[in-house]
Amino acid sequence: MVLTPRMARTKFYYNPKTLRYERARFTVVRFAMAIVGYLVFGVVFFAALLFLQNLIIETPHEKQLRAENRALKEHKVILSSLLSESNQKLNELKKHDLSLYQRLFETQAPYATNQVLPEREEILELNASEFNESVSQLGNRFSELVQVARTGNRFFGLKARVVRNDIPALITTPSIAPVQNFEIEKLVSGFGTRINPFHKGKYQHDGVDIATPRGSAVVATAPGRVLITKKSDLVAGYGNYLEIDHGNGYITRYAHLEDIAVRTGQKIEKGQVIAAIGSTGGSIAPHLHYEVIKNGVSLDPIKFFMEGISSAQYKVLVSLSKKQNQSLD
Repeated sequence: MVLTPRMARTKFYYNPKTLRYERARFTVVRFAMAIVGYLVFGVVFFAALLFLQNLIIETPHEKQLRAENRALKEHKVILSSLLSESNQKLNELKKHDLSLYQRLFETQAPYATNQVLPEREEILELNASEFNESVSQLGNRFSELVQVARTGNRFFGLKARVVRNDIPALITTPSIAPVQNFEIEKLVSGFGTRINPFHKGKYQHDGVDIATPRGSAVVATAPGRVLITKKSDLVAGYGNYLEIDHGNGYITRYAHLEDIAVRTGQKIEKGQVIAAIGSTGGSIAPHLHYEVIKNGVSLDPIKFFMEGISSAQYKVLVSLSKKQNQSLD
């Protein structure tokens, strides 16, 4: 029998009960099962394709992550050791720098010292770009510290070298503020051309004026011997004042005192209380007029405010001393 196209589309199934091939009839259940079968097959097929794609084809991001993982696995031990050693060296350099600064200048360093360096674990957890940036920052920090150390060593080796013959000059050089508990803002007039408080004309002011309450303690700015003690009731000049000879050509003068606590010829130690602040002589308010003289020439006392003052404080002090204002004497 020849099958026509219509007959070819007709489906039959074998019925075991009747032992005959019977024509298959359309049912909703069979249709639903066919649809479910197709869907399951599609899902399985699509999942297999995704699996093969992930297995065979790598995206640029996946390649980068795999490269990072391989690098970390291969170099983690070495990298961890280097990072630990780097942090340790950086901390040691900072401590030595602070210690040296404090020993030389007897004050806290003017720059920030609480910079927190990244921990080893934090660096290892970063992604590639962050890791490279962190390592670059560590490298820059190393370079900065090396440069600071190199410059400092060169300066201290060539410029700040001290030999035995220099020690007496260093000891006798005035180097502290002439009043106890000195506050920078108490400096009211500096060295140089100033306005006289009486005739309002300009004149050469050979010292600095420090305004503090009457009776405040005046201290010797270097060891030495009292050269002159002078008391005067005249409403002019230095009033009650004293001078100390420190040797090596240095003499310091302390004027407009209320009381003098030392005598002529007395040996004086650095920081020793020598007088009390007043407003004697040609003074318009309680203050200390302080001068530094070297070989008979008056010098700017601000240059000798060294100990106990940071570089930032000294900058403010210099700015105050430069103001062309009226002196107190």
